[in-house]
Amino acid sequence: MMASLIGRIRGLDAYPKVNEDFYSRTLSGGFITLASSIVMLLLFVSELRLYLHAVTETKLVVDTSRAERLRINFDVTFPALPCSIVSLDAMDISGEQHLDVRHDIIKKRIDSLGNVIETRADTIGSPKIDRPLQKHGGRLEHNETYCGSCFGAEASDDDCCNNCEEVREAYSKKGWALSNPDMIDQCKREGFLQKIKDEEGEGCNIYGFLDVNKVAGNFHFAPGKSFQQSNSHVHDLLSFQKDSFNLTHKINRLAYGDFFPGVVNPLDGAEWTQHTSNAMYQYFLKVVPTVFTDIGGHSIQSNQFSVTEHVRGAELSRLQALPGVFFFYDLSPIKVGISFPSDVYRDACFLLALPHQCIFTVSGIVDSFVFHGHRAIKKKMELGKFT
Repeated sequence: MMASLIGRIRGLDAYPKVNEDFYSRTLSGGFITLASSIVMLLLFVSELRLYLHAVTETKLVVDTSRAERLRINFDVTFPALPCSIVSLDAMDISGEQHLDVRHDIIKKRIDSLGNVIETRADTIGSPKIDRPLQKHGGRLEHNETYCGSCFGAEASDDDCCNNCEEVREAYSKKGWALSNPDMIDQCKREGFLQKIKDEEGEGCNIYGFLDVNKVAGNFHFAPGKSFQQSNSHVHDLLSFQKDSFNLTHKINRLAYGDFFPGVVNPLDGAEWTQHTSNAMYQYFLKVVPTVFTDIGGHSIQSNQFSVTEHVRGAELSRLQALPGVFFFYDLSPIKVGISFPSDVYRDACFLLALPHQCIFTVSGIVDSFVFHGHRAIKKKMELGKFT
């Protein structure tokens, strides 16, 4: 009974075994096996490349976001403009202005060969001065509170300017230019002009980020302290006692928002060399809000941008433009969504995996035809020989 049951189960075997004595390995079978293995390897490499470089899906929608902020990351090198001269300003069409930005900014003094001399945060402050000139005209005495003169730029009788920076700030609020810093006690004692002379021939690498309103605007790097005069944005260049400024620069990095895979920032690595005494470099950018969603569903809110460039040189000799590097940006009302079509991608991978399962089957059929054809030809030759 048991033997009969075992026999029936053995009869269900869908994988009958062949005794090794009946195996016949042929040269044609070896070539076919080698060819099929090469084809399978190529298919595997092709599928692996498809997996690593998956095709993304792009969608365009109207940007309905409100009250968002825009982060601008920058890293710019000026090989021939000292750190004590260059300043950063930002403004937008809403009327918000950030003049002489110093927070979240790092400056590196570099020599003519590009070596770093000093790295410092661009913060407001000044060295301590012993017995500076008081507002009333005398020198600071022991246990006396210091209150420096603003040299006519005080907004009220109680205002004090205790360092060169505060005097320059008071002058800028009045719309005045500080033509000779050595006439200002604070600037003379702090060595304002001496610092500029000490940095002569140096360059500056300035990097950091700006957090601005998500509206059209501009930011720019320019020599001198900025202020408003008759509804115009001007820079105090007289205090540096220089006739020309070399704005040669390299944009190491400029990005609007966070990095995401595949983003291309067209100004990264861009360089301009100045061949005139002064120049105004203008970059006009179109910023496109972008949402990148990876395969896991994690989203990154960022931006892409396109750019056009313009340079003004000769006009500056007639003081018709401010020497500097300007970035004018405008935002697109269309938002780009980049994502991975995961369902379609998985289906494609499944379909591409099917040939792997068929290769050895097809190879076996081809080998069978070749083997039986070879046997038939051999048999006919033997029959013809005997007859």
